[in-house]
Amino acid sequence: MAKRVIGCGSNVVDRFFRVRALPKPGEKGFFLSPTKILETSVVGGVTLNHLAWASQLSVPTSLLALQGDDSAGSIIREAMKKLGVGTELLQVSDKYVTAESYVFLQPDGERSIIMASGATSMIDAAAMTKFFVPHVPAARMVTTEVSQVPLGGVQALLSSAKQSAVLSVLDVDVAPSVAVQQAKLGSYEQLLSLVRTADVLKPAKHAAVELLSVLDPNLGSRLQNISTEETAQLLLKLTGCKLVAITNGGEGCSLVSASGSSAHVPAVKLAKVIDATGAGDAFLGGLIAGLSHRGLPNSADDLRVLGALANATGAACCSVLGALPDATSKATFASLLPASFPADLRATLALNGSAATASAPPASAPPAHDPISASIANDIAALSKIGSRAKIAKAVDLIAAAALGGRVFTSGMGKSYFVAARMAASLSSIGHPSQAIHAAEWVHGDIGAVRPSDVVIVFSNSGETQECVTAAAFCAARGATTIAVVGRAGSKLAGMSTLALDYDGKAVTEPIGLVPTSTVVVQEAIVNAIVSALVHAHPAPRDLFARNHPGGSIGKILNAANVDDSIKRVLASLS
Repeated sequence: MAKRVIGCGSNVVDRFFRVRALPKPGEKGFFLSPTKILETSVVGGVTLNHLAWASQLSVPTSLLALQGDDSAGSIIREAMKKLGVGTELLQVSDKYVTAESYVFLQPDGERSIIMASGATSMIDAAAMTKFFVPHVPAARMVTTEVSQVPLGGVQALLSSAKQSAVLSVLDVDVAPSVAVQQAKLGSYEQLLSLVRTADVLKPAKHAAVELLSVLDPNLGSRLQNISTEETAQLLLKLTGCKLVAITNGGEGCSLVSASGSSAHVPAVKLAKVIDATGAGDAFLGGLIAGLSHRGLPNSADDLRVLGALANATGAACCSVLGALPDATSKATFASLLPASFPADLRATLALNGSAATASAPPASAPPAHDPISASIANDIAALSKIGSRAKIAKAVDLIAAAALGGRVFTSGMGKSYFVAARMAASLSSIGHPSQAIHAAEWVHGDIGAVRPSDVVIVFSNSGETQECVTAAAFCAARGATTIAVVGRAGSKLAGMSTLALDYDGKAVTEPIGLVPTSTVVVQEAIVNAIVSALVHAHPAPRDLFARNHPGGSIGKILNAANVDDSIKRVLASLS
């Protein structure tokens, strides 16, 4: 088994809520919608983010963490498996609580965050030594953070790596004052010990400048208006580490190595930035991938290649909502590597099993963020999220049975309703009487059409849309068979239905994380599978379709050779 990069640090579920406005103390606030509370849940965390990006760049990775046997923990572990981040070293117990944050979004874009670091805050020196230090000697590289893990625990991990001659990477995610005074992770003395123990330091410039003032209080005014390059050189000198990589937003990054080489790599420009929150984490994922594949840099050229790779991952992360890699950000990454990027390393950086283009991109390469290509890639990737084929086969049987004396009703809200309407039209064309009813209309009289012999198919990506849940409940109460086509197996709609055709809606990438696009493709694919199976189950499908579809080009093709007598009579009456 290949040696792995193991990382210990934050892993969290961010819960997003849209609110009309944030209430002041003593006031009552309201969610933006009276019927929708949770907008979405996004998995992230400083260390999990950089491990996920490294994993997508062909580096075996595993997370070292304490997690609860709870909903948030299950969500994180499922995301890790899909992203190729190993879960085998996790310590999962109902004694722990998984980290969560609650993000409240106002209509004007302002946000407020309430956060609990959960079991991550329990990884002190004793816990680190007991659970995770034994795995260090067998590792390829060790990564950790100054963000949520107690500094004593971080020191235990870094000291073990040094003793085992395993390369260690420290992400200084927050400034020293935040770590010590606000987060209360430990003391300044512990923090200084960490940065002098790690082999590789990756801070943002503001954190690096403050760190220099702690390392040498005599620097004083010299730190005013100091360049990123000089900041990196001073940090390397004062800590004695092997490599310093400092990020500075739109200005790019500066790298300095113990070999005496240095390089500044300009930032990659995106046509549009969606969310820059996790750019630093993704940057470090690229840096780790470069170190894993090529080792520590020895020259300025090596540093420039490493910086270009890290900048590309950081920029690609900004093209989507959230910091974890998805189809869009991975496609963007492949287009961001410069033409001069080494071909052998380009080929090594395989994304989900396919190389990120084995040769340099042509001069006519798409712009940095190509939404058209990314959308097509998202649609293709989304089809892999469809669940059990056996459940779809069961749905086919239920619909076929309804044709013996019942009807099929399809329903949904928003874009899902149009998928439902298309399904009803397709089913009717192949001899299964069907009708689409908007989910909001059921309780205004349309429920009267439902009989126990009917099948009602309700489409909902979230599985929590109130109109859809209400429609399914009333139809079930009338004895009808209910089928949910739903993006979450554990949703209310899925749980109350006779059969749930589920797909992993949270793993499907949508523009800005919200606009229904690829989820519609998934729903349509499920419909196509059902219609196709019903067509092939009929003994004479062409004759059946010819009788139900006499018009248009299809009707001409089907009836050109042998027109059904009933169709002849109708056509004659119209001539």
